[in-house]
Amino acid sequence: MNIAEQVVQQLTLGASVRENHALEHATIVLLSKRFPDVRLSGVSFAPGFFVFGDVPTDVVRSSADQALGRLRGGEPEMAIHERCGTNLAVTGLLTAFCAMCVARLPKPYNTFSNIVLATTAAIIASRPLGLLVQRYVTTRTPTSDMRILGVQRMNVLGSPAHFVRTDHPAVHVIASAS
Repeated sequence: MNIAEQVVQQLTLGASVRENHALEHATIVLLSKRFPDVRLSGVSFAPGFFVFGDVPTDVVRSSADQALGRLRGGEPEMAIHERCGTNLAVTGLLTAFCAMCVARLPKPYNTFSNIVLATTAAIIASRPLGLLVQRYVTTRTPTSDMRILGVQRMNVLGSPAHFVRTDHPAVHVIASAS
């Protein structure tokens, strides 16, 4: 995938980014079960995803392989993660929107207590909404042609990380046909 394709995929939440995001979540779920005391996180891009945390490279690879098989084999719920950044983004956007709406109401409705009430309701509503946004917008079950090319261990800002490189041949065909 060339750099232009990567940028387009990233900006539009294209198929490869969404599939990598799903695989990232499922991989971290499996790694968390194996290493419960290690703090893990990740971030997805068009060519793959990072797993941040000090775990063995071979275990990252085997977990990613297993996660890919399980996502395709009838466990798509592994793509949805409680601590995903999507949930945080939905919470922030919904809370800001509610605060702005209440602040724009005429007096006496635009009070501080009404803003607190509206933002609290937004925070409560954002949890299930964030999970829905993950399910239908930011993740996608990997297609049968997606494959894991390799895992590379590295340090990112002084922290141990692994980059899991993936390939999505169907995405290339679609992008070059356009």
